[in-house]
Amino acid sequence: MGRTISVMILLLLGLWPLRSLALDHDNLDPNRPIGMEDAYAIPKGEIGLEGGVRFNDRREGRTRVTFQPQIIYGAFDNTQIEIQGDLMSDPNSLVGSAKSGDLHLGVLYNFNTETLPLPAFAARVEVDLPTGLNSKGVDTQVTGILTRSFGRLRAHLNAGYTVLGTPQGQERPGAYRAVAAVSYPLGYPTSFRDTLIASVYTRQSDLRGQQNHTGIEIGLRHQLSSRVVLDGGLGTEFAGPSDRAALLGTVGVSVGF
Repeated sequence: MGRTISVMILLLLGLWPLRSLALDHDNLDPNRPIGMEDAYAIPKGEIGLEGGVRFNDRREGRTRVTFQPQIIYGAFDNTQIEIQGDLMSDPNSLVGSAKSGDLHLGVLYNFNTETLPLPAFAARVEVDLPTGLNSKGVDTQVTGILTRSFGRLRAHLNAGYTVLGTPQGQERPGAYRAVAAVSYPLGYPTSFRDTLIASVYTRQSDLRGQQNHTGIEIGLRHQLSSRVVLDGGLGTEFAGPSDRAALLGTVGVSVGF
C-alpha cells in the first residue's frame, strides 16, 4: 500500500512543471462522483488531482469505506492518462479485481468529437498491478464510451470487460459491465456551475453462479472555482447477490494545476 502511494507521488512530481489550466465540472470522470464517464479527455497539458471517500453499506457484511486518490494528465491531444491507488477499510480483501493498495494505470483516448450523425467515441484501457493486499496477477480492463447530446441533455453509454490475471477459487476469470447515464446542466444559460448525473448499471458478480449487481446512482458536480470541482453522489443496488450494496455514497474534490 505504501509502495502504491510512493509511486503516485513520484509520478506527480514528474508532471508538476507543466503549465496550469482549469478543470471543467462538465467533463465527467469515473467515480467523480458515480461509476460512469463521458467520451472526452481533459485538454493536453492539464493536470488534475482527484480524491474522494466512497462508502458501500452492504445488505450483508460490514460497511466498506474506500479512499480514492487519483492523478489525471492530458498527455497528448485527446489522450488522458490516469494513476490511481484505492485504499479500502475492512473488508479490504474482497474477491474480484478491486484490491486495496493496487496500483491502477489507465489511458483514455477520444477518437472524435460529436457531430450531427455521430456520437463522440472513446476507448479506455486499464491495468491493475498486484501491489495491494492479497493481490495476485495483473488485471486488465477495456471500455468503450459513447456520448451524444440532445439539446442540453447528454446521454452516455459505457461498456467494459475485465480480465483477472490470477482468479482464485470461484472467482470469474472475466466479467462485463454496462452503464447507461444522462447528465444535465442545472441553471443553464443563466448559470453553468452544476451538472446533474444519473445512471443505471449492471455488472457480472465477482463469483460464478451469482446474479449480476444491478443498481442506480445519482450525483452532482459543482464548479467551486476555475480550478476546483466538488462532487457528491448516492446509489443503491436493487438486484444481485445477498451482499449487494444497500446504499452507496461518494464525496470528492478535483483540483486542476
